[in-house]
Amino acid sequence: MASQTSIAAKQVRLMEWAEQIRDCQNRPREMDVAAWCAQHGITKANYYYRLKRVRKACLDLLPNTGAPAFIELPVPRRKCSEAVTLLTNPGHNTAAPVACIRNADGLSVEIFSDIAPEMVRCLVEALGHAE
Repeated sequence: MASQTSIAAKQVRLMEWAEQIRDCQNRPREMDVAAWCAQHGITKANYYYRLKRVRKACLDLLPNTGAPAFIELPVPRRKCSEAVTLLTNPGHNTAAPVACIRNADGLSVEIFSDIAPEMVRCLVEALGHAE
């Protein structure tokens, strides 16, 4: 079991690292991470280690419900006949996707040119929470 002193030291260290990460993220646009790290006396690998630890600490603070969350997406604005054709014959739409969105877990969604903007927003939000 960690002592109170080591827990406090860890929290202080994480707060210092979080401040460094904010500083790096607010660096001038033309400066890359490696240059910022060299200027602040840390290695690029150490910066990314600190970033990972701070992100994990932030995620640990979020409530864990344990149950998967389902997000309802709005119904696309297609004519009923088009929607039925696409559901029964997915190869019917011969248009190529204009974009593909992938999340960190490897889930992906292909975006076609006729998609409604609110559907794109919902898909991006859903992929951000999908596991």
